[in-house]
Amino acid sequence: MDDPTEYIVEDQDHPTKPRREKPIRPQKPRARKVPPPALPIREAIPYPSAKFEILSRLDSVKNEDGNLRPRLGRFTLQRGWVAPAKDGTKAGDVALQIDIKTPGMICGTRRGIVKHLSQDNLALARGAEWIHAPLEDFLEHPTPIPAHHPSALPLHGFLTHPPSSHIVSLSLRNPHDNKNMPANTNAFVQARTVRGVRKVGIEDWITWCKALRPDLIWALVDAPKTLTGVADPDSEGAEASEIIPGEGRQTSQKRTMKSMDRSWLWVEALLRGLTTSGNSASPAAPFRPPIIVPLMGGCDSRAREEFSKGLVDKLDAPIAQGTGIALKRVEEGVTGYAVELADLPFNELSTPPVPVTDSIQDAASDDDPDTMVNLLRASLGPLDTAKLRIAHSAPSPHVILRLIAEAGIDLFDAPWIAEAADLGIALDFRFPAPPRSEPGGPAARIGRSLFEERFAMDFEPIGELDSSWPCQPVFSDSHILHGRLDSDQWSSSDKRGGHPKAFTRAYVHHLLHTHEMSAYTLLHLHNLAVMNRFFDNIRSYMSQTPLSTVEFSKEIVRFFEAYDLPGQLFDDARRRWKEVEDARGKGSLKRERETLRNVQEAEQGAQVFAVDDAHPGEGMPKSDAIAVLEEAIEDRL
Repeated sequence: MDDPTEYIVEDQDHPTKPRREKPIRPQKPRARKVPPPALPIREAIPYPSAKFEILSRLDSVKNEDGNLRPRLGRFTLQRGWVAPAKDGTKAGDVALQIDIKTPGMICGTRRGIVKHLSQDNLALARGAEWIHAPLEDFLEHPTPIPAHHPSALPLHGFLTHPPSSHIVSLSLRNPHDNKNMPANTNAFVQARTVRGVRKVGIEDWITWCKALRPDLIWALVDAPKTLTGVADPDSEGAEASEIIPGEGRQTSQKRTMKSMDRSWLWVEALLRGLTTSGNSASPAAPFRPPIIVPLMGGCDSRAREEFSKGLVDKLDAPIAQGTGIALKRVEEGVTGYAVELADLPFNELSTPPVPVTDSIQDAASDDDPDTMVNLLRASLGPLDTAKLRIAHSAPSPHVILRLIAEAGIDLFDAPWIAEAADLGIALDFRFPAPPRSEPGGPAARIGRSLFEERFAMDFEPIGELDSSWPCQPVFSDSHILHGRLDSDQWSSSDKRGGHPKAFTRAYVHHLLHTHEMSAYTLLHLHNLAVMNRFFDNIRSYMSQTPLSTVEFSKEIVRFFEAYDLPGQLFDDARRRWKEVEDARGKGSLKRERETLRNVQEAEQGAQVFAVDDAHPGEGMPKSDAIAVLEEAIEDRL
């Protein structure tokens, strides 16, 4: 049937041949871009003050750089305002203060949420007082959604982290992301969002930091994420599509210099943009929020040292800050520094350290200036030792120990403990390492994979931690009311009895094999408690007097001998996770149908090629073919 909207006209070139034309339809006007809604008007509150105090350092040895010695410290964040109580009244005149002991841990997030933990479960976690959130997780909208929250601290309010108990820091990029990205320019940085890549300039970053008011702000820097000069050995010299984790990202000297120049300019612009003229109501309030600067320079020790020297050089134009003394150097307005290990050759730190003697420290690392230890020393050497030091993406407790001992790092995030929970691994290690049951025997694993069948009837607790909630659960005596109607279901005299018995390995094993999400929650709570105990033990060991770097280095070597690296444990857990996923996960019915179809084809093939036992030599005996078929069916099912 002809289209009723068409009509026939006579073709001028061929008068006898009509042609069809459609009427011209008016084009729809383009929709105008709706400007983002205005941000709510909030109460002006002063910035929090941050202070890092070094409590003690280990005794140094001859020829050792004393600025990079292991150290005990305390990071204090103090809010210059008073949070209202739940009843709306003021909590008092004492300012809120949060202390973080170092060496310690910070928790990375995805969209501001610690993996597997809801907010009520996060309150049960140990060592999760510092939450770090990448802003790129919220940049799918023109204005980040948390900026519309009406509270005085929008980021805290949106993520529901109480300001009285949690520190929330903010960076643009996820520091664990080492995937390739489009090139940055002098005007913007490429950020990865759930809707693609978005360009973010320094003015945008300053605007959002002012709107979100995090406790600490990571400076905007130009971290190269393009792949150059790395060859894939399996592709006959062709460039690899991704870098190998732990091998380092190689960039050209020209690109490295561009990265340093842009980062210097943006750090200075951030200081100028966030510095205020002071608050008349609180004259002693800080002029800017605490700022953390990621250290640039890539895998070149000379470039990293040059970047750090640029932070301590005098500025061409000092930064005025109200009635205070103007900043003459960038370092004066910085709270601390961060080292992003994702693009550095951190695999070198997975080997035992060279034993430290009383005369020299780690002389073998001086042969190559671009080893991981020397890269960190080049970055931290020119900087003030009183500043906080943070390392992102440390892949194992072994690497954490070496970074504490050889670079004096204070705080770490540990994304691998969330990955361990994903794979059904319950961590179990401590420092100092316990003596081996069999001298000279194999090293122990840092955890156990509860996917394994040997835990199906193991009714021991997940671990032996008094501070771990899964090992020492405490339940509320009152019922959880989810709405107003629930209050009519229970009388005030009814009490819900808690069960103090620990969660067992068999129970978690069952949860893992049935794809219950509570298994990952229990494992992550346990793993966070293990890491918290690990750092507690490190601080306790370092507080012993007298203690030198020689003794600390020997204890780290013994830890390497006592515990295997997590690589093999994680690989085995991934394989077992894949087996359970194939058997019970998404698409399992389709895989079963394909298996049955393959079995039927194999059965037909066996009938064709099989012969009776009475005629040997002409093919596979029928009895053997049936046995092979039964074995194949058993393996496939």
